[in-house]
Formats: sequence, structure tokens, C-alpha cells
Amino acid sequence: MIRFRIIISILGSIIKGFALLMIFPLITALIAKQYNSALAFTICIVASSLFGFFSKKLNSDKNFDDLTRIEGIAVVVSSWLSVSLAGAIPYIYLGMSPIDAFFESISGFTTTGATIISDFTKFNSSLYWYRSYTQWLGGMGIMVLFVAVMPHLAISGRQLFYAETSSASKEKLTPRIADTARHLWSWYCLLTIIMIFALMLVGMPANDAVSNSFSTLAAGGFSPNPQSIMGYNNTKAEWIIIFFMFLAGANFMLQVKTLRTNKIDFFKNPEFRLYTFLLVSLSFILAVMLFYNKIGGETFIDNLRIALFQNISITTTTGSATANFDIWPEAAKAILVIFMMIGGCSGSAGGGIKVIRVLILLKYLQKTLLKNIYPQAVITIQLENRTIKESEIHPIITFIAMYFMFFFIGGTLVSIIENNYIIGYSGAIATLGNIGPGFAAIGPMGSFADLSGCSKLIFSFLMWAGRLEIMAIAIFMRKEIWQNASW
Repeated sequence: MIRFRIIISILGSIIKGFALLMIFPLITALIAKQYNSALAFTICIVASSLFGFFSKKLNSDKNFDDLTRIEGIAVVVSSWLSVSLAGAIPYIYLGMSPIDAFFESISGFTTTGATIISDFTKFNSSLYWYRSYTQWLGGMGIMVLFVAVMPHLAISGRQLFYAETSSASKEKLTPRIADTARHLWSWYCLLTIIMIFALMLVGMPANDAVSNSFSTLAAGGFSPNPQSIMGYNNTKAEWIIIFFMFLAGANFMLQVKTLRTNKIDFFKNPEFRLYTFLLVSLSFILAVMLFYNKIGGETFIDNLRIALFQNISITTTTGSATANFDIWPEAAKAILVIFMMIGGCSGSAGGGIKVIRVLILLKYLQKTLLKNIYPQAVITIQLENRTIKESEIHPIITFIAMYFMFFFIGGTLVSIIENNYIIGYSGAIATLGNIGPGFAAIGPMGSFADLSGCSKLIFSFLMWAGRLEIMAIAIFMRKEIWQNASW
């Protein structure tokens, strides 16, 4: 049963928290003396605070301890939508249409990085800072942040934390979920600070270093430069971003656990090993293709850097670019499409199907083939000295089936609306996987600006569904969920 009063009350707390977080963009705009943006952020703060105040009044006892699993999922699903709607207010005030503003906002919070901005001279630096900031907030997870800082969500936080984090990774660092959330956010903040200073040391302007660090650690891809990272023409910055994108696509829980135990556990983890192997091997193949076709840099090392950057960017679903891969050979694009589907590791900022699901699916297919050859054999699937049960495999197969169903439906609808199957299907992969750029007009040097309003709304829905790993939204399409709903 879903109790709307409880859900809206928790949403009130979250939107009030979001209003507080909007103080940072406001300060940035005031420092830059960009008062039009400052007013836009102020309006967002006031509107969010009012909504939060009246919503919290619906549940006067503030007791969320009996939050059910379905209610926890409902809170997470509606939180991402509500925060994206609230986050669209500054864009609307500064001249975007409501659909464009919502598209840009949800693209930021879901760390997709798809943009409708085609003329980057139209807006000021504080708005571009805000775009990257929304990605940074969404990178580790909105609910993970609020579980970490809101004491009254301590008990229900377990439901909220597990409803938001990858269904392929349900481990925790500490007995208390709030402590786990705080550890994750502390590491996330530390990496961001280190990256900001590293980019500044190699000559990137301070505001750009902050914005690109926010986007990179969030696996988002928004950049204040209209040509993305390519526009800086800075190879040292590219290597720094490659390193931090790699970390953003790896399991943050595994990173923090390694720091806490002082043990190098990375290469003992099968998901991380497959993640690294795919990136290194396919990047080398792509570098050879670029070098042979004389498309990338002058030397093989230059091509390897370009290949590594683009593969890691696509795999981690960051979406940053140092080259216009839309003009690459079809074989090279095929490698990128593979990475678009796979995505990052579980527990990372990346989207996509996730490497752990691909790994378990491959092992399950191997088991199925062996069972056909040896029907009487007892064959188990082992992962990190643990036997994977059939009950754990079925949700993975269901997720992958749902993933492709959403992809085909969304891609087909947009293909019909735009009369262009490349935009339709590449856009569906890019938005559902929270990657950002697709091919053709929506490629790395293009934008989604010229698409129809319907296409933008479909892609916005896919971004939302992809960030919540589909199943969280799909279950609310069942009428059984709403039959016993109450106020």
C-alpha cells in the first residue's frame, strides 16, 4: 500500500534540502556579478522552500520509520522527478521553454549530459557552473546525499538507499546506512577537490576546472566549453580527465573499502577486472583503427589517448569528447555502441546495463550451454568465491529484457516523430544509458535543440528511467500498486 501523505512529506524534506543546496550557485552568481542568474537561483530557492514547507506539514509527527519497500521506491522515483522540475526554474527564468528547461535539468541531475543548448554565448558562466553542479549532485545519488545529512531519515534511509543504488550492488560499508552514505560522499568530495586542483595546475581556468570536475566525477559530461574537452586543446588535462573518468566508472564502494582496509582489492574483484580489460583491449583496437585511417592524432600515442578518452567517456557514460566521433569509420562507431550498452560498474556514477550484469549473464550463458552438453552435471556460477543463486540471476535477465524494451519503444517512437532512425535509436541509447551524445545531429558536437517537444519528453523519460535502472519506474506501471493506495 502507498500512503501519499508520507511520500509527499518526505519529498518536502528533500526539496527543502535542495533549496539549501541552491545557495552555492547563488553565491557563485553573486561573486561573478551576474545578477540575472542570481535572481533566477533566488526564485528557485524560494519556490522550493515553500513547496518543502507545506509538504512537510502533511505529516506532523515526522515519523518515517515504517516506510515500506514500495513507498521507499516511490519516494526515490518521485524525488528525481521533483528535483528535476525544481531545478528547471532557473533555466525557465533565463529564457528556455518549459520543455527545454526540464530536459536540461533532468539531463543534469541524471548525469546524462545531453543538452539543448546550441549557442553557448547565450548564457553566462554561472549558469554553466550550475549545469555541472546539478550533475555533481546527481552523480553519487540524490537520496544517498539526503540519507547522509538528514537524521530523521535514519530508519527509512535503508529503504531509500537500496531503492536508489544499483540493484546489482547492495553491499554496505558500515552497519548504519547513513554512515555508509557519508563515507561515499566524503570520498566523492575528496576526489572532486583533487581533480579541480590537478586541472588548474595544467592550465585550465578555475571556473572551467570546477565545472569539468563536477561533470567528470559524476560521469555527466556537461562542460562550459561548447566543444567539450576538445575545446581546451590540452593533452595533460585530457590524461587527468581519463584517470578520474575511470574512477567515476568504477565501484565507489570498492574504492572506499580499499581505503578503509588498506588492502588493494581492485583486481580481486571480477567486475573491475572485466571493466579494465574491456577498456584497455578495445581502446587499443580503436587506436589502431584511427591510426590506420589517419583520423585521430599524428602518432599512435595520440590515437591511443583519443581512443582511451572516448571509450572511457562512453563506458562510464560521461559523454565528454576530445574528438568528433560522429565522423569516425563505422567499425569504430560499432565499438562505441558496445560500450554505450555496457556502461560502468555497479555502485559507480555511470549508467548503462552495468558490467556486473554483463559478467553474470555471460557466466549464465556458459552454464546453460554446458548443461545442454552435460545434462546430469551440477554446474554453479561462482563470483568472488560466492555461488550465484538462480533467484539472483532472474532479476538480471528481467532487467536486461526491460532495458532493451524501453530502448526499442523509445527509439522507435522518436524515429517516427523525427523521421530519422539514427537520431531515434542513438538518442535512445544515449539517454537511457545516461551517456549524453548520440550520432548525427545529436552527436558530440551537436545538440538536442532541434528535436520536437515530444521527442525531448520521450528522451527525458528515458533519462529518468535509466538513472533509476528502469525497474523502479516499471513497477509503478502496474495497476496492483495503486489499488490500495491511500492518503
